[in-house]
Amino acid sequence: MKKDRVLRSVVMLQAVCMIVLTVVVITRVLSPADSPPADNDKDDGGEPGSHARLVAATVGGDPVLTADLEEQLRLQYGDAMLRTLMVRAAIRLEAAASGLVIEPAELQEELDAMMAGYEDQEHYYTAMKDQLGLTPEAIRADTEYRLLLEKIAIRPIHVTDAEVDDYIEANKAEFAPQTRYRLAWIVSENKREANDVLKKLTAGEDFALMARTYSIDQDTADDGGDLGLVDADDPFFESDVLSAAEELDIGEMAGPVPVQDGQAVIQLLEKQESKLLDASQIREIARKQLALSKADSLQSIEDALLKKYNATITPTS
Repeated sequence: MKKDRVLRSVVMLQAVCMIVLTVVVITRVLSPADSPPADNDKDDGGEPGSHARLVAATVGGDPVLTADLEEQLRLQYGDAMLRTLMVRAAIRLEAAASGLVIEPAELQEELDAMMAGYEDQEHYYTAMKDQLGLTPEAIRADTEYRLLLEKIAIRPIHVTDAEVDDYIEANKAEFAPQTRYRLAWIVSENKREANDVLKKLTAGEDFALMARTYSIDQDTADDGGDLGLVDADDPFFESDVLSAAEELDIGEMAGPVPVQDGQAVIQLLEKQESKLLDASQIREIARKQLALSKADSLQSIEDALLKKYNATITPTS
């Protein structure tokens, strides 16, 4: 589980780098070339053209120039971000030419699916803002472009009713209601220590405070042992913990439970159960998944759109 958290941290760091670059690229590419420089684009003499000398940071009194930072970001990520901007332009053109739109209800349904695993919409947007620097508007825009690209990709694909029936039959678990637990734990090195913790909790000690004080799991101790929401059938999570959580009511505790790093006392903070999809929703999802599996890859669709709309990169001087 710790390995999974490290991987998520790496992915988030990469995303932050891309976000920073987006600001740089959009500012440089989309701002009018003859726009007047801002006040801080002037040197001490008040002359324009001193952007290259703007200081982003200092180390031991030596400056790290903004121009150097932007140049390194452009060299490392510029091609990928420029492609993203070009692809979005091509998607807009193709959608307009084909009369393809994403209805508000479609967009919200996809966003709701993305938010699964978070307590609510507010917690999801807060997490995306804190972890990736993404605003709700940016998330909605990115999701809408992806949905449009998928519509473009599956437009010529035919899926029969029999194929849909077979897919639903073979993937029943995909359409079944999902249960998620929000759990907290206190991890101890052995059963004796875990039992001591459980006794203190039973006597009325605060769970979060005990986690901060006694838990050896450094990833969660500072958060009061909070593990967040976990799928009840998550194959990568501690199976004994999930089995114990299944027997708990909200607020109840169990332990000691064997875990990778020792023995844990767990508490069920929240239980969520997704609603059952109706037959028409299930068939719509199945048909889309089948169509996407038959279609060309989304990257090849992007390449085709760029070629169709004669996308070219303007050489820099």
